[in-house]
Amino acid sequence: MKPDTAARKVTIEQHKRFSQSALWRMQREYFDKEGINAWVNQVPFYITSNPFIANCYALIVLAFMKDWTKKYPDSKNHTFYIMELGTGSGRFSYYFVKTLDEMLKKLGIHDIKFCYIMSDFTKHNIKYWETHPTLKPFLDRGLIDFALYDMETERPLTLIRQNLRLSPDVLVNPLVAFANYIFDTISHDSFTVHEGKLYELLFSLSTDESNMENNRPVDMEKINVDYNIHEIKNPSYYGDPALDSILEDYKQKFTSTSFLFPVGSFNAIKLLRKLSNNKLMIISTDKGYGTIPHLDNLGHPAISFHGSFSMMVNFHAIGEYFKNIGGYSFLQTSRRGIRTSVFGIGLDMDDLIETSYAIEKHVEQFSPSDYFTLHSRIRDHYEDYALDTIAAHMEFALWDPHIYLKISPRITSLLSEGDTETLEFMAKNMPRLADNYYYMPKTECILFEIGVFFHAIKDYKNALEYYKKAKEYVGNQFGLFYNMALCEHHLKDNAAALVTFKHALELDPESKETQEWIEFIEKALAGGPETKE
Repeated sequence: MKPDTAARKVTIEQHKRFSQSALWRMQREYFDKEGINAWVNQVPFYITSNPFIANCYALIVLAFMKDWTKKYPDSKNHTFYIMELGTGSGRFSYYFVKTLDEMLKKLGIHDIKFCYIMSDFTKHNIKYWETHPTLKPFLDRGLIDFALYDMETERPLTLIRQNLRLSPDVLVNPLVAFANYIFDTISHDSFTVHEGKLYELLFSLSTDESNMENNRPVDMEKINVDYNIHEIKNPSYYGDPALDSILEDYKQKFTSTSFLFPVGSFNAIKLLRKLSNNKLMIISTDKGYGTIPHLDNLGHPAISFHGSFSMMVNFHAIGEYFKNIGGYSFLQTSRRGIRTSVFGIGLDMDDLIETSYAIEKHVEQFSPSDYFTLHSRIRDHYEDYALDTIAAHMEFALWDPHIYLKISPRITSLLSEGDTETLEFMAKNMPRLADNYYYMPKTECILFEIGVFFHAIKDYKNALEYYKKAKEYVGNQFGLFYNMALCEHHLKDNAAALVTFKHALELDPESKETQEWIEFIEKALAGGPETKE
């Protein structure tokens, strides 16, 4: 690295092909260092890690497994493997596996076996999944396994718990892979088309000297990116006709634009094709472009920093690649924000009638993108809505704890004036809300908030039950023990309430209310009044 003393700048690299840029190394180092903490108020992930999108995916996969076993009855003797690329927090994995398992049970389908593979390149995330209490029941039943998988390199994939190396002999049934918010964070190349000529964008990186430590940038957001262009005259730039033909097509069709080419994604897809013996379906939700008009007339690629960094995915190129290798693609029509796409090879979609219908229904007609648009409207204006509207939104969101936690103050403020039907409806669905709880560090506990709900409607038995469940996650929190003691008192268990109030006082010795409650209950136990409002 060469310092520019006049500008107090440090040149990190010059004129690099984008896929070979140091930015990708920094990206990997960030995720490896942060582990699960990367998803705690840093890297955005909710939009592809909620019950609604998991339900959409589960319906598509269920339809596919039914179609495939109907067409190939012997496939019931083999496991369907479903692999999530770049799993990250594991929240989507939990929702998907839980949902698909429930669907199979409710439909009485007991002869289709599946195993969900949570994969990532860093061992830190796998350690977190291995000990996560919510995943344990599925691990014990063999419905989940883990794999250390670096999408940027071609290495053998081994299922950790089964100690089973994936191969075409193991993946007898087609492999289903999910790529949510991952194609945007692995390597790309970058090109420009102008006046019928194709140019490569070469990247140069620099930063302030103050942002350097041990010859490495400290904060990626403070890196400056500059571009140089180099004309490409070789029609076989990649030496792969399936990719080179896309570049040639772009050169002919684009007016004037810059575009990204997802080479990291192509490398991962090639490995998955090899493992599955070219029987592969990929469902991907990410931010990106899906048509030539949307890719044309763009400026140089923008890099979005959020702890790590991400870029727009060229879904059109991925779709063209699958077509070039004899495969299939379904690109959702344009939406603002994320888009969902389905790609496949070795699958005759004309014979997979239920699968095609499910894709049309849950990718095109009402998609995860549409859901998030509507949810965002409610989220940003929840203070304007009555309790029955909020309850309807919770049902629409499949009782998502993330949403409830965001609007719980509004809900609590409305409970005293809520109508009987709405309160009964919400109370009936609190177990669903609890069942969707996937613990992550430094996040609020939905079990405590469910306790608050029941407490507010004076269902003290259920309130106490959820407060007790919350102890594992909340720990020695004054508010928890104070609320538990109140419930015990209202349930006429003053002996237990006294013990719990005393523990609450230890946690907050300045609480006058707690001191007063202790004095009152001691008198009640000695023969005084038994209740106190």
